[in-house]
Amino acid sequence: MADTQLFRILNRLETCRIFEAKVDQKTVGSIYAMKYMYGCGWIGGLLVHKEFRRKGVSRKLLEKAVGWLDTSYTYASVETENTVAQKLFKGMDFNTVYRRLNHKVQNPYGRRNVGEVISLDVQWGELVRAMGFKERGGIVNLGYYPIKLTEHVFDHLKSRKRVLKLGSVIAVVENSHIVDFNGYAFIFNDHILNKVPLPTGREIVEVNPFYIEQNVSDLIRLLNNLASGEVMVWTHQGDLLASKLTVEGTLGALVLELYGKIKTQSRD
Repeated sequence: MADTQLFRILNRLETCRIFEAKVDQKTVGSIYAMKYMYGCGWIGGLLVHKEFRRKGVSRKLLEKAVGWLDTSYTYASVETENTVAQKLFKGMDFNTVYRRLNHKVQNPYGRRNVGEVISLDVQWGELVRAMGFKERGGIVNLGYYPIKLTEHVFDHLKSRKRVLKLGSVIAVVENSHIVDFNGYAFIFNDHILNKVPLPTGREIVEVNPFYIEQNVSDLIRLLNNLASGEVMVWTHQGDLLASKLTVEGTLGALVLELYGKIKTQSRD
């Protein structure tokens, strides 16, 4: 399973912890928690043997993961049809923020336009007012995992040239890699790869778009100038512009955020 292979990778991180539930010294459930960038945490890989479901094992594992993280913002995701998991997380003070859609785009629109100018002069107020910011609760995905965009996080990303604008589209971007590990593909950025040496595969540009105006041609122009290879567009259900893109595939899940643990974010 993909989660098992991901466990093997993330278990090598000091900022990740795997929790197990055991009965008679046999593992009947597991979950992992990871302290990620900018004071954000991620919980994933909740697995419980079918004989021990609905017996409180999942809740105890989730409690351990949340308690260990102690991060400013904590996120998880569940499939839309998994109502049991949604109920579990809701009972632990997680709220659904939005339904995430990630569109995989493969060099869809030809060569870059040499004359195009991508601006780095983006203001925080512009981003907050742009379409998509409120709908996604100020969340973007960098290196696959979600982070919360606050003003100081925005400033730091801007200083790293990760906030761009072309025409009416503002984008928060990341240069990441697709890592093939034991037959499964994962997306990681340098935050992970600098700590866990893995054979990096194809490059992929992650794009989180926001719109000052609804202009799909500006979005296409931006994507066309960011990369000549693979692009992952992270957005929300209801993004009318992204839905017009020619994509290789689309995945979706509900993004959940733990409420009530707001602290000062780091710049890691």
